[in-house]
Amino acid sequence: MFRSTAFWLHWAILVIGGLLFVIAAPFLPPEWERVTLPRKPDSVSLPRWQGPPLIARVPPSFRQASRKPAALDLPPAEREATATERVLLVGDSMTEWLRLRLARLCHEKGYVLYSVIWPSSSLVWWGKSDTLAAFIRELRPTYVLLCIGSNELLIPAIRKREPYVRRILAQVGELPCVWIGPPNWQEDTGINDLLKEVMGPGRFFDSRRLTYERLEDGAHPTPASAYRWADSIAAFLRDSALYPLDLFPMTPSYRVDRPDRTFLLAPHAP
Repeated sequence: MFRSTAFWLHWAILVIGGLLFVIAAPFLPPEWERVTLPRKPDSVSLPRWQGPPLIARVPPSFRQASRKPAALDLPPAEREATATERVLLVGDSMTEWLRLRLARLCHEKGYVLYSVIWPSSSLVWWGKSDTLAAFIRELRPTYVLLCIGSNELLIPAIRKREPYVRRILAQVGELPCVWIGPPNWQEDTGINDLLKEVMGPGRFFDSRRLTYERLEDGAHPTPASAYRWADSIAAFLRDSALYPLDLFPMTPSYRVDRPDRTFLLAPHAP
């Protein structure tokens, strides 16, 4: 009996509530009559920024280093004809990778680089022959870079090689010249001190102060290491040489180029 009464009471409440809603509908506030839910837009349109443009001020040195030097666009023949400096790099096998980065540095300034590689050569070979003098007559350089001495790194009685150093310099004559010391892979017996003494201030680049990564033979610098070596030489030539040569690395050290002319000599004594 109780359950039956509760059942009918429940339905009576529902019916009365429905009748009240229908009767009161015309008197409800307008916003209750229809509710429109917001629809997710297909795309979002952000307001356009009207402020001043953002300007990043790049230091001049960085801008200079990041753009391609115009001199690199010169054809080789035109560069040789118009170059204000003709640089001659002569040496042993240590110059194989060194020459590529030095060529790039020279070409960035509109200079010419000639390279003479004599593998296994020594002070004796260059001093006893007129090889250097012959190339100077043919190429007419305005600046000479010597990179000879790696094969004398460990010989005893190094002072006996001084006459050959002076004979080499006699072939250079009055031309501006810098001697690039060997990139020591172990302590030498005095070759660097000898060259530094003979050349004097501003004419000898001491390569011993640098750190190198080496090829499998343990002696020759890797290409990347040789390129950084070249950048250090360029800084010396510009800032510390007795006869300055205006070279400045304007591109990363891995940017290289071929010399305008390269001469590879047979690896035996003259």
